[in-house]
Amino acid sequence: MTIVSEGHQREYFRLKLEHALCADMTIVLVKGKTMEIGSATVLIEDIGAGGLLFLSHLKMPANDQLVLQFETELCGQPLKMYGHVVRTASWEQDFYEYAVRFTMDEVQHLEINRLVNRLAIRYRQRREATDGRFWKGDRSEFLRGMAEKSLVLQANER
Repeated sequence: MTIVSEGHQREYFRLKLEHALCADMTIVLVKGKTMEIGSATVLIEDIGAGGLLFLSHLKMPANDQLVLQFETELCGQPLKMYGHVVRTASWEQDFYEYAVRFTMDEVQHLEINRLVNRLAIRYRQRREATDGRFWKGDRSEFLRGMAEKSLVLQANER
């Protein structure tokens, strides 16, 4: 278990995941307008009640006008989170790393915190987390596969 601080002041601690957590990410709002855009699978690297860090093959801006929804499963429970990108950086050669700040009410923050704490306890007990959508393979290969799927879908839509 690693508690991430990276020199940033955080309201909630973040748990660095041993294996990335797969989540379906959807853009749900752009400048206050509801969007109906498809989803993409991303890899969550760390998570806490205040936000998360994820990897993707998609390029997006850091913008509080772009609200993202993440759906996944953690500790056997479905989890839906909303937030906006506050920082973006290149990851490896062709991919991107995004820091997201959640834009949810306190009850939702507390639920995420409860699940993250449960997972942290499992890590401390040296038990592997198996009841979630974890990716145990190479992250770059996963993202390359997602990028290839996107290209195939775009070609089929033409």
